[in-house]
Order: sequence, then C-alpha cells, then structure tokens
Amino acid sequence: MASGGEAIYFPPLDKCLSGEHLLISWKTVFNGLLEPEVPPSGSALEQHINNQFTIAILNRPFDPYPTATSQTKSSFETRTAAINVTPSAHGQYDINQIKEDSLWLSQQARISEVSALRIVVLEWQTRPAAQLLNGFSEEEVNSVLDAAGSASLGSSVFLPRSSILPLPGAAQAAASIGPDLPTGRRLRLLNLYLSERRYLLKVSELFVSAGLYEEASNQEPQGSGKRKEKKVSTWVQDIGTLICHWYTSGGDPGTGSSRYLCDCITALQRSVDALEKGSGWLDEEGGRAEFEDSWGKNQIVEMIHIMQLMFFVLDSSRVITSSAVVLAWFRFMITYSFFNSFEPPSSNQHELVIPLQSMVAVVSLALLKLPHAISHLLNPSDPPSSTLALPDTAPYILNTTTISEMNVMLIDAAIACTGTASLAVFAWGIILQTLREVALARKEARELRQSQRAADGFTTMDSSETEGGDSSATENGARRPQHRRHSNGSETSLDASLYEDVLESIMDTTLDEDPIAFLAKSAVNGSRVFQLLASLSTDFCTPFGSEGNGELSLKVRLTLLKLVRFSLEWVDYLPEVVLAALMVLAGGERYWEFVDHRKTPVSIDPIVIFLSDGLLVQKLLQTALSRFPYETLPFLKFCRALAACDVADEDGTLYIVQTLQDMGTFTQVLPQGFSGYDAVREDENANYVSLRQDLPIFFEKKGRHSMLPGRSQPGALILAGDKNAVEGLYIPEGSEGRVISDSRPLVIIWNHQYSALKYLGRLLESALSSSDSMAFTPSAEVDRTVTTEIIGLLTMLLTSIMKAANADIGFSQASDAAQRLLEEASYGLERNGDIVSIVFGILEEELQKQQRQSETEASLDLLVNCIQFIHALVSISPARVWPLLARSSLLEIDGKGGKLAAVIAGTEIVSGHYDFLIGCIRLFEILVEDAIVHSVARKASSKAVTRFIYPNGLGSGVPEKIVKNVLLAFERTMVDVFESSPNWRFAILEERLEINMRITNTFNKILCYSYGIDDNSKANEKILGILTPAAEYLIDVFLSTSSNDLPLHPIFRILCDGVATPNTTLHLRLLHFWTAQVHAILRFSTTLIRICGLNGSSTSHFETQLFKASPLLARLYVTHESFRSPIVSLFEALVISAGSVEEEPPSLLGHLGQSTARNFLIVLSNLGKPLDDDELDIAIWALLSAVVSNRQQWFAVYLLTGNTPRDSLKKDKESDRNDGTTSTRGKPLLSVALDSLADIQTLDPRRAVAMLEFVSLAKNFWPWAMPDLRETFLTALVNFVGQLGPTIGQSDLSKTVETCNKINIASLIAEILAMYIHQCRQMGDTSFAKRLIPSLNYFTNNAITVPGYNSSLHGNLRKNFEMKFPQCILYNFKRTQLQQRHYGRDYYYDMEISGKMLEFDQAWAGNRNQGFSEEFARANVNFSVVEAQILLLRSWKFLAIEMSSIMSQEVSLQKSMARIVKDCLISNAETNLPEIIFERLVQVRADFAFVLMQRLVKVRSDEPEVRSILRTAWSTIRTSGTAFELDLVGGDAEYNRSLLKILFLAMQPHLDLPKTSTASTSTPPDQHKLQSSSETTQIVLEVLTVVIAHGFRAFATHLHDNPQKSSPSDLALITAILQTCLRIRGTDTIQSQIVTQLTSNQTVRYATTLFSWSDQLTIANNDPIYGELSILFLLELSSMALMAEQLAVEGILAQLSTAKILNHYRRPNGIGPFDDQPRLHAIWVRGILPLCLNLLDAVGAPMAGEIAGFLNQFPNQLARAANAFGTKASPSESDTSSTGSIALSMASEAHTLSLISLILSTFRAAGASAGVVAADIAELVYDRAQVKEDIEGWLQARNALRERIVPINEREVQLVRMKAEGVGSGAENRLEERVVKELGAALGCLGGGGGGGGRDRA
Repeated sequence: MASGGEAIYFPPLDKCLSGEHLLISWKTVFNGLLEPEVPPSGSALEQHINNQFTIAILNRPFDPYPTATSQTKSSFETRTAAINVTPSAHGQYDINQIKEDSLWLSQQARISEVSALRIVVLEWQTRPAAQLLNGFSEEEVNSVLDAAGSASLGSSVFLPRSSILPLPGAAQAAASIGPDLPTGRRLRLLNLYLSERRYLLKVSELFVSAGLYEEASNQEPQGSGKRKEKKVSTWVQDIGTLICHWYTSGGDPGTGSSRYLCDCITALQRSVDALEKGSGWLDEEGGRAEFEDSWGKNQIVEMIHIMQLMFFVLDSSRVITSSAVVLAWFRFMITYSFFNSFEPPSSNQHELVIPLQSMVAVVSLALLKLPHAISHLLNPSDPPSSTLALPDTAPYILNTTTISEMNVMLIDAAIACTGTASLAVFAWGIILQTLREVALARKEARELRQSQRAADGFTTMDSSETEGGDSSATENGARRPQHRRHSNGSETSLDASLYEDVLESIMDTTLDEDPIAFLAKSAVNGSRVFQLLASLSTDFCTPFGSEGNGELSLKVRLTLLKLVRFSLEWVDYLPEVVLAALMVLAGGERYWEFVDHRKTPVSIDPIVIFLSDGLLVQKLLQTALSRFPYETLPFLKFCRALAACDVADEDGTLYIVQTLQDMGTFTQVLPQGFSGYDAVREDENANYVSLRQDLPIFFEKKGRHSMLPGRSQPGALILAGDKNAVEGLYIPEGSEGRVISDSRPLVIIWNHQYSALKYLGRLLESALSSSDSMAFTPSAEVDRTVTTEIIGLLTMLLTSIMKAANADIGFSQASDAAQRLLEEASYGLERNGDIVSIVFGILEEELQKQQRQSETEASLDLLVNCIQFIHALVSISPARVWPLLARSSLLEIDGKGGKLAAVIAGTEIVSGHYDFLIGCIRLFEILVEDAIVHSVARKASSKAVTRFIYPNGLGSGVPEKIVKNVLLAFERTMVDVFESSPNWRFAILEERLEINMRITNTFNKILCYSYGIDDNSKANEKILGILTPAAEYLIDVFLSTSSNDLPLHPIFRILCDGVATPNTTLHLRLLHFWTAQVHAILRFSTTLIRICGLNGSSTSHFETQLFKASPLLARLYVTHESFRSPIVSLFEALVISAGSVEEEPPSLLGHLGQSTARNFLIVLSNLGKPLDDDELDIAIWALLSAVVSNRQQWFAVYLLTGNTPRDSLKKDKESDRNDGTTSTRGKPLLSVALDSLADIQTLDPRRAVAMLEFVSLAKNFWPWAMPDLRETFLTALVNFVGQLGPTIGQSDLSKTVETCNKINIASLIAEILAMYIHQCRQMGDTSFAKRLIPSLNYFTNNAITVPGYNSSLHGNLRKNFEMKFPQCILYNFKRTQLQQRHYGRDYYYDMEISGKMLEFDQAWAGNRNQGFSEEFARANVNFSVVEAQILLLRSWKFLAIEMSSIMSQEVSLQKSMARIVKDCLISNAETNLPEIIFERLVQVRADFAFVLMQRLVKVRSDEPEVRSILRTAWSTIRTSGTAFELDLVGGDAEYNRSLLKILFLAMQPHLDLPKTSTASTSTPPDQHKLQSSSETTQIVLEVLTVVIAHGFRAFATHLHDNPQKSSPSDLALITAILQTCLRIRGTDTIQSQIVTQLTSNQTVRYATTLFSWSDQLTIANNDPIYGELSILFLLELSSMALMAEQLAVEGILAQLSTAKILNHYRRPNGIGPFDDQPRLHAIWVRGILPLCLNLLDAVGAPMAGEIAGFLNQFPNQLARAANAFGTKASPSESDTSSTGSIALSMASEAHTLSLISLILSTFRAAGASAGVVAADIAELVYDRAQVKEDIEGWLQARNALRERIVPINEREVQLVRMKAEGVGSGAENRLEERVVKELGAALGCLGGGGGGGGRDRA
C-alpha cells in the first residue's frame, strides 16, 4: 500500500482515470511557484509538496526516478489490477493501452514501472490540451486570419506548438505523426518524461533559492527596515530551508554535503556520456533527428540546473570543500577542458553554451571557497603536519595530495588559457601566493628561533624574496602582504610545516617562471579574467539568474566580488579592474529593473558588501574619488552603481549622498598661465603646493580661448576676483595640494572641502549651449558621456531615496531628502535656474539635434537618461514635470513638437534598440498614475508653487488642461507605436515584449480608472474626468464599429505569440515578459468588451473579430496555467456583451472546429484542478452562468448534457471510443455542480455561490434540457437553509462577509426551489411544495426584515468626508459595473483607487484604524449585507409566489402568506431612507406583497390574518412620509401605486358579499362581523377622505398642469378603491360623514371639471379616456343615496350638459359602438345613462322632468339607439362597423333607455300623486314600439342574432371564448348570453314577454 505522501503524489489509478483527481506535473508546480502570489498554506500545491515522499524526490532531483525492480513490478501490477481499476464502459480510456505504454516507457527510460505509469497517466489526462496545441484546422486558420485582418501573424503560429528552448523539434515531431497513433503518443510520453526531469530540477532550485533568501532575510540587522516584504509563502520558505539543510548535510551529518556534490558530479558525467552516445530511444524506428535535438537540449539544460544547485550548496556551505569533491570536479572538468570549446551536437543547442560555460566557471570558482581558504591559511585553528593522513571528506586545503593534483590540473588550464577555468586559475593563484607567504613566514620564524635571535615580530621579507613579486589579499584588507602578520600557533614546531612541503612541490615545475605568478598572468593577460568577470555579471546573472528574488544572480555576483576583492593586492587600479568591479556591482541590471526590484537583504547585497569592506572602498572608491574630477567618469560610475544601495539614515540621506556632500579633495589640470601658487613643505619632497590666490573652477565662456591648451595668451587668465568669474565655486586661497603629474600642464590634487552635488549641477549647466560658464576640464567642454553619467547619477540617487521610503524611512522623509538633493544640486546654478530646468534644457537640445543630424547611440543614451530623470522626478515634484513637458517638443501638442515619434522612427527603429521608447512608455505610465493619485489634491489647490515645495500635496498646482493635453498627446503617440510595432525589427526580443506589455497595461489602467468608478453620466464631471479625453480616444480607436483592422493587428499578434509561449526553465526573464505581455493584452481586451456592455453601444468590430479568434483563445487557455483565468474572464465578457444585443449572438463553440471544441470543453471541465484554484474555479462557473443565460445554445447543451450537439447527432460513435478524448470524458458540468452542491456544507461559500448561480440560470433558461434535480441535491439545499440561523450584526468584518455569502447562498437556493416547484406544479405534483413548508422558517423570519443598514455609519462618513474633501463627494468613489464585485471590504467603494487618490492626506490612514480607509471598508461591508438581504428578498419573493399556488389546500400557508404581506408593509413603513438602494428594496417588497395579496384574494381566504392586512396596509400608507399630492406624480409614484393596489386588495375580504371559498375557516361568521366593526369603518372613512377626496383633487390638478406625466390607470385605481369602500360592510352607516368629506373637498366639482375638459385631455388617437373615467367616478358617487341627492341639488346634469364632449351626441347620427371613437359610446352607455338612473332612484319623481329634458337634448342619439336593431343586413367581416352588427353595449343601452322611459312614463302617469306636474315631465324622444318590435324579432331568431353579435374590445373577446353560465340559455358563449339577457330585460321594460325586471341602480 502506498504511503500517505506517495498517495498524494500518485493517487489510486481509478481516481486519476475517472477525473476525480488530476495529477500535478512538475511543470505545474514550477508555474505555481512563479506566480506573483504563491498558493497559501493548506493549498493543493502545498499538500502535494509538503510530504516526505515528494521532498525526498526534491532532495535528489537529478536522479528522481528509481530503476525497475521486482518490487516496483509488483506495485505496478497491484495498481493496475482489475480490482483497483476497471475498463471504461464508455471508451474514456484503455487500461491495457496504459499498461503497455507504461512498460514501454519504463524500458526506454530505465525507470520503475510505477514512475512510468504516473507519466503515462499524466499524458492521458493532458492529452486534450496537447491535441489543442496540435495545430489549427483549415477553417480555424481562415477564421483567425480573418480576425487579424491583413496582419502577418507568422506561419509558426499555425504549426504544431513550438517553444524557444525546451523541445521544439520533439513537439513538432509528435504532432506531425498524429495525436492518437502509437508513435505520436509515445513521442509525447518521452517528451513529457524529459519535461518532468527538467522542471523537477528547476523546482528544486526554486525551493533552495527561497530557503536561502529567507535565511538571508533573517540575517537583516535589527532596525534595518521598518518592514520586510516577502514574496513567497512561508511554506515555500520552510520547505526550501528543509531541502537546504538536507543538501548541506547530505542526509548524513557526518559526511556534510560532500556526498550530494559528488552525486551531482556523477549526474553531470552521465549527461555528458549520454550526449556523446545519443538517446537510443527511437533507434528501432530508425531514429528521429528532431527528437534527438530536443533530447540533447534537455540534457544540457539538466546539466545547467544541476550546476546551479551545486553552486547554491557550495555558497551556503560554511566549510571548505572536501578533497573528494574538488578532485572529482576538476578531474571531470579537465577531461572536457572545462567545456571551454564545447560544441553541442546540434546547432539549435548553441544558445545553451553561454549558460553552460558560465556555470562551469562559477562552480569552479565556488568550489575553491576562496575567502574560507585564505582565512584558514592565515589563521589555522589546528595546523596540520605533513605526516597526518586525512580522509577525503576533509578540506582540500589540508590535503597535500589534493593540492598537488589540483595545481597540476590548473597549471595545465593556465597554459591552455582556458577561459572557463580562468576564475578558478586566478583564485588558485591567490591561494598559492597566500600559502607561500604563510610558509615562508613560518620558515623564517623557525630559523630565527633556532638562532635565538630576539625579535619583537616577524621580519618582513623583501618583495624580491617572494619570487613572484605579487602577494595575496589579507583577511582584513588593511595591509599589503609584506606587512601582514600570521598566526604563530605552529611556529614552535621545529619540523618543516606541511605548507613548506607543498610549496616545494609546487615550485618544482618545468615552467620557465614562477608557477604562482604564471597562474595570475595567465588568468589576467591570457584569459582576460576581468573581462570574464564583467561578462558573467551582465550576460549571465541578469538573463539567467534574475528569477524569483534574484538569489542566483546576487550570490554569483557576491562570489565574483570576493574574487575582485582578493585580487586587489595583486593588481593595481586599472581600467579592467574598475570595469569588472562596476559590472559586478550593477550586474547588468538596467535602471528600470532597479526601479521595479524590491529591497535586497543586506547580507547578499553586493553593494552593501562592497561598502562594508574597507579594502574595496579604499582601493576602488577612494582611489576614484581622489582622481575626481580630473578623471570624472570612474567616480561617477562608482557613485551611480553604489547609489543603488537604498539604505538610508533617519533623515533619508544615502551613504553615497553623504560622500558627495562632503568631498575632501579636488584633482584638476592647472589652467595654463595660472601661477598663483607656491611650493610648500619642500623638506618632505612630496611636491606640495599652496594657493596664494583663489583658483576658480568655472569661468565664463567669453574667456574660453584663454583656457584652452595651446590657445591661451599670457596674462589672459580671468581670476576669481574678476567680475567675469563664476561666483561661489572656487578653491580658496591658502588651500594646499600635491602635484601628481609634473608634466605640463600640472595635475594637482587639492585638499578642498566642497559638495560634489553642487559642482555636478554647475558642470551640467555648462553643458547647455546657452550657458555662459565652463569648467576647467581636459577637453575644455563637458563630454556628452559625462553629462549622461551626471544625469544618470542624479536619477539613481532620487530613485534610491524614494525606494528607501518603502523600507527604512517614511515617504515624507524620503521626499524631503530628495528635495534637499535637488536643491543642493541647484545651489551653484545661475539665478532663477535649477537642476530640473537644466535637465529639461539638455533634453530639448538633444531632441533638436535629432532633427538636424544622425546621432550616435551615445546621444540616445543622454536622451534616455533625461527621460529616466524626469520619471524619477514625477514622484517627487510632479508639478514641475507637467508644465515643462507641455512646453517641450517631445510631445505633439497643439500641432507643435512631436520629437518623440521622430526619434523612434529616425534612430531606434533603424538600430533595433528601444531604450528611449521604453523610457517614454515608463514616463507615460507614471504620469497616468500621478494624474490619478493627485486628482483630488489638484482640485483643492489654488496656491502658487515654489521651486520644489508644494503647499497642498505633491501634485497640486497643475491646471487640469495641461494634464489632459500631455496625457492625450502621449497616448496618441503610444497608440501609433502599438499599431506599427509589429512591423519593427527588434534586436532584443524582451524589448518588444516589454513595450507591448507596458503600453497595454497603461491603456487598461486609463480605461479602468475612467469607467471603473463614479458613474456620473457627464464624463468631464467625474472625479477622474482628467482621464476622459484619453479614455474616449482609446474607445474611438479600439471599439469602432468600422472594419479598420489596423488597431487590432498587434492585439491578435500578441495572442498568437501567447500560443507560442516558451516552455523554458532557463530564460525566465524572457518567460516573464512573454507571459506578462499576454496577461496585459487579455486584461485590456476584457476591459474593452466590458465597456461595450457598460455603455450599451452596438457590437464593435473588435468584438466580432474576437469571436473569430476564439480558436486562438481556446489554445491560449492550455498554453500556460497563468493564462486560464484571464481567458475565462475574456470569454465571459464576450458572451455577456454579445447576448445583450437584440440580434442573434455569434456562437462561441460555432467558431471552433469540432476537435477544438471537444478538447477545449474537456479541458474547461477540469475547472480549477489540479491545484484547486478557487479563483479559476469561480471564474469558470461565472463563464458557464453567462453561457446558459446569453443564448449560447451549443455551449449550454454541452454543459447540461456532456455532449456537443454535433456529438449528440452522431449515429455511430465507435470511432471515438478509443482515443481517450471523447466529449463524454468525465461528467457533464451540471452533474459536477449538482454532486458538489450535494455536500454544500463543506464548500467554500464563494464556490458554492458560483455553482448555485449556474444551476439557477440553467434551470431558468434551459428547463427542457435540464435533467430532474436529484433528491440528494434538493435535500442538501433544504437542509442548508434549515440550519441557517438568524441574521445578526457582527462587529467582526470578516464574519460579516461570511454571513453575506451565506445569505447569498440562501437566496440562490430559494430561486432553484421556486423553479423546481414551478416545474412540479406544471406536472400536477405538489408533494415537494407541501414537504417544503416546514423548512421555510429562515425565509419568513429573515428575508423581509429591514436590512442591517448602518445609517449612522454612512451618514457620518458622508458628512465627515465631504467636509474634509470638499472638492469631491463620496459617490465619486463608487464602483461601476465594469469590474466584478464581491462582498467584502472592497464591494461598493473602490478601496484601491480611493487609497491612491486620498492617501496624500493623513486623514485617509488615520490612527489606530480610525481613518477614512477603515470607514470605507466598514461601509463596503455594510453595503454587502444590505445587497445580500435584498437578493434574499427577491428570491424569497419568487419562492413564496410559487408556494402560494397551493394556498387553497393549505390553510396554514394562507396565514403564513398573510404574515409575509404584513411584514413587507411593516418593513417598508420602518424604512424611510433616501438611499437609492432602498428605493429598490421597498418596491420589491411592495410588489411581493401585491402578488401574494392577489393570490389570497383569489382563493377568497377569510382568515383573521388576511382580514387584518387592511389595517397594516393603511398604516403603511399613512406613514409613507410624503403628502398624497405627490404620491402619484413624484419620484415615489410607482411605489405608492403599489401601496394603493395593495390597499384595494386588502379591502376585498371585507366586502359585503357571500363567501364561496372552499377553503376552511377557523373563524365563525359572527366573529367576522365583529372584526368589520368600527375600526374597519373608520379606516374606510379615512381612505375615502385621503385617497378619494384628496387624491382625486390632486390627480385632477396635476392632470391639468402636466397631462403627459399623468396616467389614466391612477384615476381608474382611485375609482376602484371608491367602489370597494362603498361595498364594505357597515359603510352605509357613515354615508353622511362620507358625503360631508367629499363635499368639503369639492370632489364633485373636480370630477365635473375633469369631464368638461375631457375632450382636450385625450391620449393616443384622440381617445377621451378621462371623460369615461370621470363620469364613472361620478356614477360611483351617485350610488350613495345621500350623495346622489347632493348631486341633484348641485345640478349635476346641468353642469354636464355644458361639456363640449356631449356635442358628439348631438351629431346627426349620434354615436355608436362602431364609430371611430367607441369610448364615446361607452361614456353614454356606462356613464351618463346609469347616472340618470341613480339620480331617479335616489331623488325620485322630482328629478324626472330634469332627466327627461337632459336626455331629450340628444334626439339624434336617442333616435340612433331606437333604430339600432332595425336592420337585418348581414355583417361584413371586413367592416365590423357595418349596419346590422350588434354589440353588448347596444343591448345595455336599449335596456337602460327602456328602463328610464318606463320610469318617466310611470311618474308622468302618476302626476300629482307622485308630487309632480305631469306636464313638466317631457316625453322621452325614444321610439319604444319600434325598439320592442325589433328586439322581439331578434330574440325569436336566435341564430340570426348570434351571427350579428360582434365583440368590440378585449373583454368581450374573452367572453366569446367562455362558455355560457346558464344551462338552458341556449347561448353558445358568454357574450351571447349577456346580450340576450340585456335584450330580454329591455323587452320586459317595454312591456313585452321576453322578460323584464328592470334594474334600479347601476
């Protein structure tokens, strides 16, 4: 059985083949360790590494796989046995094929069967990815080329995947054979095996590097920094430390690291032997040259990594290397001549020669342990004797045999001048010289003792006695060898020492000269060792040693620096030595790399070591200083190199700044003609002189000719006292100096205290053509190189000071120190001049020269350094930079300037080097950042600025117009560069990658900052409106709808480059830029697509082209692990954006070939495996959610079923069964989600939310494709909700965020359950809904409650913030929808951008977490809570509505729903906040309550809880907080309408109607009556007063004032509430009060006025809808007897008769239902006639005459009504208004008029008995006889009547579709039944036999 660690490294086979567990390759581990943020402790990566089994592999990375044995064979058989893994039923894998491949690989690679099995399984798991990279189909090539337009993407992109370093040929070979043929599959196995070996070595090296870096960081002195940054996680460092300990102990404390190093050497020997023989793996198949090439390259790379590990082990060792290791190494090296002439087998491997030879040289030097060996020789603790026999593990320096053999080998290397051995040869010479010194000193001491000569110390030997004349370095570096004292611990011995014997053997040589001196001469003169030192520092350390924290580079440079240090006693101050020292200090690191790198631990910082070493400082720095400024460049270069040490004192002053400020000597060429000095101290014979007058350093240029050698005239010298002399900079009278060169002119070193910064500033000024001064220099003019170095030095000083702000001092201290530096450099300048203006002046002159002549690279170096200076200045004095840049000719502003583009086109494109462009891009970057950081400060500043001091922050005082112009000009140039750069020639590939990466990052930053916060619709008014012009320009360029492909060419070119990302373990710097470029373009593309959706713009050309490039993006997903998350985000943005438009979106899978689509979906199905990357997992689920909700049909079908539509349509899938890549591999992603959610309690909340959202959207959009939800899944969801507790406020923000995520989970669960119940209800199954009722407590108790909105927090934050920062408001920092938001500290307000913009003020950080920063975070968390609860409410709304479908069967549910309605209303009554978010909340609650109330009314629930809703509803309306006059017309109109609708429904249970509900009731009828007592009537009275009286008046007033904003539905709602109020039980008892209220509010007058204006207040098609509504309102009022009497008293009919709308009824033919305005007929039938009836009913006979007179005003209308039934012509289908058609309204009209006519006739006949005069009641002009005859005829011919009946509105159309209610009515539908009923009633009134029973009230 496998151990725990082995089970993690290689889990059981069935889990691997089922997809449950994906193996982690060493390449994946490598990429994971290179991520900016390594996975945290407890991650899958740590679990994979941090176990004994895996660490044991890392301990021996050069021999990781055991050989095959009987035990490994048995283990293999056990793992692959049928009991442990069964054959796949669906053809996902072939276990027999896996076993055969494993045995084949085991035999070929000579590894164990289990090791081979792991590689075979790994290949099977990654086969879909490999097939994706196999190449493009023809259709995909055309699609990608079409996306890229006419751009040339390079043919290599469309070949099988290639890589720069590891295995290009092998990959191509495997792909060219075919993905599933045995040969191709086995080639991939061999490639994977080699890859695993290579990456394992590199991973081991990375861990060792992390461990050593941690050790170095722990050696930081106390107080060296305020904080220490750490890039890698603790577990990585711990494992690295553990491996380092194993390396140094070799697994056995007794043997040290010797055994490990010997094993490394043995592994190297095996690799070399293998290279000579070849792999032999494919000999049986005839061999493959391309595979052999890749195999050979892998061998060389492994050798390099092994030597890198050896170097780390040697460097970390504190003991001298053992004899065994040293001899093994040098014997190996001498065999192959130290690989000095190494010729790799293939020309493709030549690029590996430099790193291989470099590591040979470095390891050879490190093996000698030079410092330890010298220290041991000078201070031996136990000097050996010549007779002592030492083991091989003892230090080599103690073994005479080892020393002798080493000497022979290195002498041979020196004779051959072997370059790669020169470091070791040189170091060996130093060791032997020290050994000779020690031996001779001991010999002399012994002889002196034997002759008993008393001596105080050891007599120094004359240099001639040392035969070589050269001496080695001492340990303390304070003395030359001839003055060095040595330990005399062995000097009492009279025997010859061991070293004397060794020395004798060494000197016994066939050489013609001293062998020790010969070693040094050979190294220095023959092999050019100092040039090699410089080359190693620049060409190797930077490109190959800068990964991680740069430990390899730092430690190699430290080793080289030690060699330089010990060589200084052999060699003098020479140019070669100076150059080597400078290169070792700088390491080939460019300025920009120094800017980007973080602080280096002092224990491994070469610059700190240099400054702390007295000998190095004395021999190099002090010597260069003493020659300054006679020799200007060496000192400037040393200062520039040492300025990279950003260790500062408490004031922020760097060490090198202190040196420059306090210079003690000044060396110069004495001006010709100057004689103002005298010789002094002549007795010392040291050429001392003293000035008898001041000696100027600078002179005005008009005296220039007198200063030039050979041109000066006697007496023409301008003295210091002369008026033309430059004031201040001179050597004062009395200063002493020493002549160091007697040749004329004299060179004198003066003892003069001065500031070099002041001198350099003036020297820089003299370089300007406009300057009036010049310095005494050998060339009379300041050389351009000197100018470049001065500016470069100032730049490094400023940058180092500001970097120290991040480590040792605060930002303000650093800024002050930088400003002091600038001021000091400006002190010596002319009036009104400063160093900044001088640099800008030099920049301007150089830019002008570019136009006039062809410049050399040196001139560009000056330009580059000027740009770097400006870049550094932006962080210190941005207010100086912006206006100077605006005036410079660098940028094209207002049609002037544009030299930047000219320099690039004229010089850099030609040379292929782009330092100037990169500098300008970096300047653009920091300017954009400065524009953002100081945007708030600039708005607050109005004061003038001084030279360097700015009153209100560093960025204040700059007009926004200048900032906008500079940024836009820069951006236009950068866009041009971006568009044209694909066609440029690049001498250095990294420069192309960096240019693309930085430009796109800056573009993306501009867009994110412009559109990411502050959703103000006016872009220029945004807080970052300063970026608006630049952002809009980018949108215009890249999101144009035109088909211009030029801006898109570089984007697709970079994407194509991404597919060719190198699989290198050596060129990590190249790999970093390569991947960074792809990341940048993916982020930029995603932002662009999201902005499309944010702005609601139409589909851009870029979006269309990206869909076409989807085959490229799919391959990019599997190219590199770090590309996956950004690719997923880009796909998500594409899908969402495409789905937001009306037209059919492009199909994502449709643009992929069949094979590509299948393989991509399989790879995507792996989610975040194998590293369990939660962020990637969540991103993929978000993509899948977007797919199922945005009309991506093919993709959605695959997610739900596991098959693409194309696969589903196949009839025969047998051809796909055995390739292991069918789309059925693994489970459908829906099943994955359901299975994972079945254990939702253990899931990370964010992952659970992502999966639940996917399931919810899939269920919503694809119900037909969704399988039935599993019982386990549903049970898990129900149980999760059931276990949730109440939502309680938390003071701990992290716990609050966790609560938010749980609430979010609950809301999604509610949505899923709602949709599931809906589906079950459609199938007639309500069992699940009934089962769910007991589990709804969490929702009913928590979903509707008032959210935990902290009004005090938000109110105080807004008040305090806007008081502190009056130039902006809080909502300026609100996030937009551009970036995805997650609950937490950064949810609502953008903390990152806010921090950048506000950190200039101390109030942002505050003290003890009391600043605005922490307040923003608290507000964000509180908004998270509110948003989560709103989502919960929405989801609960859907679920509750679905649950209400079974209310009629569940009385308890009716009570629950009634309680929910009341809770919604109560919560809204308690929520009275002005926040926008609560406007949404109260509306959601209102809609929720309205729907539930509808359902309760529908089931006619009469539960007490339902009846009590009326009280709650009216209470909510009363406490709404606004006057009703604004309720239906203001901003809360929609919400108040909802409340009125709820009020209307809440009255329904109180209506005085018989109950027909089948629902059981627990309250007896008599109790119902009690509940409808005084309280209900009081509420009704208040409703009639407020809603009816006040509301109608407010509505009528607003309608007259603003008809466009008024809605007829509001008046209809008021009328419906009035009607309902009047029907409630007990209302008749308060009629008098009602009439009083209505009368006092003049309700009737407003109604009649509205009616009179209704002919003008029309809506579409001149529809007089308000006429109908107002007359219906009056009709409802007239239904109350008292109110009808009041109407009669007020002369309502007389008032109505004056309305112009009634003139329509006086037309010749009157108005009918089929006229152009059918509503006019409805007003007559539904309003005027019933109103007359109500008045007759209430007033009686006294009203009869007035009514008759009123109706007779419309004789034509009455005549039309009488003749309406007279024709029997057939109706026309094309003209429903044709004569002969009968409408329901016509029947109602006949009935009403017949009834009125009958009543009037009755009153007329009664006469006086009725209290009226018969003659006063006029005869109604209505032909009753004619109507009677016509109706009788129609009723007798029912079939003919049926044919004539025509519906005239939607309501009547529905009646046609409904069956008749009466069983014996003979009608075919409800409409016919109603018409017949009305006609029958009319006939009854007319005296016919067709039925009567006139109605007495409308």
